[in-house]
Amino acid sequence: MNKMRVAVVFGGVSSEHEISRLSASSVIRNLSAEKYDLLLIGITKKGEWYLFNGDPEKIPDGSWECDPSNRSCMISPDSSRRGVIVSDGSFVPVDVIFPVLHGKNGEDGTIQGLLELARIPYVGCGVLASSVCMDKAVTNLLLD
Repeated sequence: MNKMRVAVVFGGVSSEHEISRLSASSVIRNLSAEKYDLLLIGITKKGEWYLFNGDPEKIPDGSWECDPSNRSCMISPDSSRRGVIVSDGSFVPVDVIFPVLHGKNGEDGTIQGLLELARIPYVGCGVLASSVCMDKAVTNLLLD
């Protein structure tokens, strides 16, 4: 049986960076290793994207950022590929992305837009719901 490859994206350029790391740690602990092949993608507060292959226990305290095995990466916007481009030139296909990003660039429709462009399925709300809910004035206007 082939396992589904799930990319868990955490951290981010947000005031909620630390909360994202805690949430991601919980998600990672609770995804079955028997069912899923996990790919961990951490985003630093500076906006650097890294493929993290180290110990997931390093995620909550932020020490994952100093792991020597980290490799720069990015989600490919090319919808024919659906995956992650790594700095060493390799490509890792993914089946679904679990964005565990809070606040700006995580819950505002930004990452959801990238994933829609790339045609990579993802967990959570879509672009419109995410962006509307982040803007409380727009949410209230729509509700009225």
